[in-house]
Amino acid sequence: MNEQQFAADELTRLEQLLTPLAATGSTMRPDEVQGFFTALASGPDALDDGFWWGEILGDAPSFENQGDEAELRALLARLYAVVAAGLAAGQAPEPILYAGEDSEEPDFWPWCNAYLYALDVVPSDWFELADDEGFEELLLPVMALGGMFEEDGGEDLMSFSEQELSAFVDDLPQALLAIHDYWQAKKQAPSTQRRAGDKVGRNDPCPCGSGKKYKACCGKN
Repeated sequence: MNEQQFAADELTRLEQLLTPLAATGSTMRPDEVQGFFTALASGPDALDDGFWWGEILGDAPSFENQGDEAELRALLARLYAVVAAGLAAGQAPEPILYAGEDSEEPDFWPWCNAYLYALDVVPSDWFELADDEGFEELLLPVMALGGMFEEDGGEDLMSFSEQELSAFVDDLPQALLAIHDYWQAKKQAPSTQRRAGDKVGRNDPCPCGSGKKYKACCGKN
């Protein structure tokens, strides 16, 4: 089985298990799950299925068939592994997309909105942790396509032309990889070691208690 490819029959079965639940409640559809997983696999937090299972199921009732629940858990874990492996290999996921309500065109809004939802529920505040205006620029395609600048009943914070939105669609794969790589670089950056106490001068008594000056004792090396 290809570690970096979610097979068509796997997606079909995932749709069969999730779509009826999503149609009547807050359960995520497969496109939303993939967007959600892409954010989780990219960010600074290490999370397991105990975290994402409840977020994906939402208000879904308990499974009457335990076999279906076990199968769904396995399919979701498989999809997460495929997304994570692809990102690690420098390959953005090919979005699972469905047509919008008023259009035959693939709708990126649910996918990107689920990605942004992940930022709301993970333990770390991405923007605070990044503390970097350039990081927000990396997220612009996801935010624009996910409706982050839209206001209900008011004027949008930002509006985009069809041409600009089309450009964001083209830019999305590279943006997803850039966000993933940004957090990987952050994780691997050496941490600054902070001194626990006051600085010891070279001519000060050595803190080890030998009675010698620091420069003639522990400060020799």
